[in-house]
Amino acid sequence: MGDKLLLLAQVDDVSGEVLQDVAERLHAAGAYNLQVLASLGKKGRPGHVLLVDIDAAREEEVAVILGLELGVWGYRVLESRHRHFEITRSRRVVAVDAGADAFEAEIGCKHIRHGERLLGLKVEHADLVALRDRLQAQGRLVSLAHLRAAVEVALRGAAPESTPCVGLPSD
Repeated sequence: MGDKLLLLAQVDDVSGEVLQDVAERLHAAGAYNLQVLASLGKKGRPGHVLLVDIDAAREEEVAVILGLELGVWGYRVLESRHRHFEITRSRRVVAVDAGADAFEAEIGCKHIRHGERLLGLKVEHADLVALRDRLQAQGRLVSLAHLRAAVEVALRGAAPESTPCVGLPSD
């Protein structure tokens, strides 16, 4: 793993549409993470602060995007060390208890670990959307937030070789 940098750029007079476009370009240029924070600049002008995580080898490419698209006059390279937890991905089959229309679905999930300890589990958004849409087609309306919670609780408590049952909130 190469050297990592955290860049800080201060931006003013940029629309949300431009920021979204730049965010997509920065991710395509290799940004691992991008945070856009609202700020108040000199003379009370609204602005934004961008925090961009990149490999040091990508700095030049990212700098050109920041200057060209956002008109920044420069940026800061923050000295920092990032401690990354171990992330593993898996696909799990879950049984969805939808009453008479029960079914199984495959869900992608990320397991966040520190050593042997499981710190967190997050299911893939696209799989949740597909599951929500399938439920909606059956006449069951469940919010993504409630569905995420139900799936993650079921997966967190299940043995790796089992098919956990996802209980849905009652209508």
